[in-house]
Amino acid sequence: MLPFAFLISVACLFGLAWIVVQVDPDAADWYIFAAVDGLLFLAIWGLLGIALYFVRTRFYKRYSANWYFKTSFKMAFFVALFISVVAILATLKLITTVNLGLAIVALALFAFWSYLGKRS
Repeated sequence: MLPFAFLISVACLFGLAWIVVQVDPDAADWYIFAAVDGLLFLAIWGLLGIALYFVRTRFYKRYSANWYFKTSFKMAFFVALFISVVAILATLKLITTVNLGLAIVALALFAFWSYLGKRS
């Protein structure tokens, strides 16, 4: 799973680089901006998940590798989701303190719900 996550993340980085270099933002359609947000999410999720997995397995050897894999990618998912939401707000020019606070609260509640959902 880790090599596939790495390959997908690097492919997303190349896609982001291509969009940034080749596409004119004034003439771009809406789906180009959606592709940027999606590629940004996948790249951050994959690369941060891999980095967290390797750091956690290197320094903490209490649990199984499967548990570290799941929790590392779950943490990376929420970080990537927050960065993606902020990128969407920046694209729409809606970044305010209130909107950032609402995004933080919404994602924190979603993370808390996903943590509690496994307990029942």
